Amino acid sequence: MKNIILTLFYIGITIGNAWADESRNQTVVRSRNEHFTFKLKKNNWNMTDSKGNLLYSIPEKGFVAMSVFITNDGKNVVVMDDLISGSKLNKKTVLRFFHEGKQTASYSLSDLVKDTCNIVHAGQYVKWSLEDFDLLKNDSTFSLATFEFNEIDFNTKTGQITKNIKPFTVDRNTYILRGRFYKSSSSDKTEMLVRKYILGDKLPFDTIHFSTDMYTKGNWDQVVVIKDGIDVTPIRFRGEVFGDGCLIN
Repeated sequence: MKNIILTLFYIGITIGNAWADESRNQTVVRSRNEHFTFKLKKNNWNMTDSKGNLLYSIPEKGFVAMSVFITNDGKNVVVMDDLISGSKLNKKTVLRFFHEGKQTASYSLSDLVKDTCNIVHAGQYVKWSLEDFDLLKNDSTFSLATFEFNEIDFNTKTGQITKNIKPFTVDRNTYILRGRFYKSSSSDKTEMLVRKYILGDKLPFDTIHFSTDMYTKGNWDQVVVIKDGIDVTPIRFRGEVFGDGCLIN
């Protein structure tokens, strides 16, 4: 298990460096079953079926540089701006839902991320979610997770939020912290010097003792979910690159 965690950590660092220089310019997107094609022509995205029949069109609004998903029935389109740039980021539209060519819902960054300390800056881009966003449940759901440890599901047709929760129970003894700690090979216990509070009240001297068996011997700078003094970080979030915004140490 420890080797797996280490591998995930280093993969996360590699990916974090890669997307900082990423430049997308897609003009064709297909459904997974390849029955429908969403193609940019002049100033419109045209949805066609396998016979080339035009079903509907959606105006181009920078979608060439975004992540686009098409349901296998060709009726729903999800557009996610997962690498945003520019000014006034909180007001930027980062997620749009379309049904048969008509927009049904949209969300700004501030709708989905409450604290801008919990986004990642790299180069000209800002990353605000984990990279495993996707269509789920036979395309009826679009799912993503933020660096605030919120897992958010949307109805693909209506765009309405159907779930927005953390994958663990939160109480007064639950903390989400980024910090430095040393892990020995002889004990699961360690002490973290907190560098950022994502969840939980400020701790005396910004330190906390906790137990973990998920790290090998050495010095670490990680985001950890600590509940009742035990590392309970969900595997989905462990080893992700959480950025250096709003650090206190």
